[in-house]
Amino acid sequence: MFQTVRPPSAAGVRRSRRVWPFGIASAIACFVAITVSAEEPAGLYLPTTEGGPALWRRTLAAVSAEWPVNRVVEPDFVSGREGAIESAWVEPAGGLLQSWPPKRQRVLVRVVPATGGAWIDAAVQTQTLSGAAADGSGIELVGGWQTDADRENVNVHLAAQLAPAAEPVFALPPLDREELLAPSPPELPWSRSSFPRLSRAGHKIAEDYRNFYACDSLVCLSAAFGAGALMANTGFDDTMQAAWQRGVEPSGVGTFFSGCKDIGEGRYVLPIIGAAAATGLVFEGNPFGDVVGEWGSRSLRMFVVGAPPVYVLQMATGASRPSEDSGSQWHFWNDNNGVSGHAFVGALPFLAAADMVESPLLKGTLYVCSTFVGFSRMTDDAHYPSQIFLGWYLAWASSRAVSTTETHFAGMEVRVVPLPIADMGGLAVEGRW
Repeated sequence: MFQTVRPPSAAGVRRSRRVWPFGIASAIACFVAITVSAEEPAGLYLPTTEGGPALWRRTLAAVSAEWPVNRVVEPDFVSGREGAIESAWVEPAGGLLQSWPPKRQRVLVRVVPATGGAWIDAAVQTQTLSGAAADGSGIELVGGWQTDADRENVNVHLAAQLAPAAEPVFALPPLDREELLAPSPPELPWSRSSFPRLSRAGHKIAEDYRNFYACDSLVCLSAAFGAGALMANTGFDDTMQAAWQRGVEPSGVGTFFSGCKDIGEGRYVLPIIGAAAATGLVFEGNPFGDVVGEWGSRSLRMFVVGAPPVYVLQMATGASRPSEDSGSQWHFWNDNNGVSGHAFVGALPFLAAADMVESPLLKGTLYVCSTFVGFSRMTDDAHYPSQIFLGWYLAWASSRAVSTTETHFAGMEVRVVPLPIADMGGLAVEGRW
């Protein structure tokens, strides 16, 4: 469920926040809320299809079932006037004689009308007779609207009463709380440069290399390298290549794949993506120019990052083509066909575009298209499956490095916090950019 909510107290839009809460019970239930606000309220947002008055009556009944209600102010869902529920003071469990210093408690509930539902905020107020209150009265109030004392527990409990009728969307603590997030990221490193565009390109390429050669990336690369070694040095490559030549190459599908070979030609692809990157610089700020420029810049940086390992592995593995006598077995530094350069280059523009779109269908289509050049090399009997796999994987690893760089410099902040939902345990993942 996607829901857009705006807290009634928001003074203006500051930054985008996406909250992904995940409840974990016997089955995993998932819903997503997108909040756009300047000041996120405490408490929870309850959507309803029955209307605000019905939600108000359920809230009042849930509070009245456990607290003696002393004062009720009904909200007006037409004008937006807030409602309130205030209970009488009661002794906590155990009585005054079993708690020291003596204290009593009451619950305060605020209901704020909102589009499609209401924000409900509850707090427990504790009055302690300690003889040491700041105002000298000997009575100290703990909790209420200005503090977080017991508020989260009360809201969770209230959600447990109302969740069967509506799914609560919790407002997480502010993102600038020091205990949850580091300080705001510093200014971009190229902002004070005399040549900001050149400096930006240099910093991003350096970050691309750091991401590509990070430990987790190298672990995945080693696993892919091992899979390629198994494919090349066993009968897998020969069996698959022979089957492909018998079943696919003579068919119309084989003819289609053969026609895709030119997409992997560097002499065609590199000028195109270079021109696209230049277009983005010339028309920076124009929506069309920014999209074309980002696609060209991503593709070009992927080539810069991935081309060196492609060349090194081509030589180091020493494998040959299917049309040659040596086969796919690795004989180090014996030949230069261990990785398909066409599969690498042909995947770059599609993977760059896939990282820029959000539609799962379009993203999946672009990923499928990124393999066409690799299949063309099998159809033309120019490379074995292991060599095509390694070429495509290096393009994919390069795209991951570039995407990580873009996320880093976009200033995205992500955190994970516990989030009880009704009677279930769970967690929430929140991102802001």
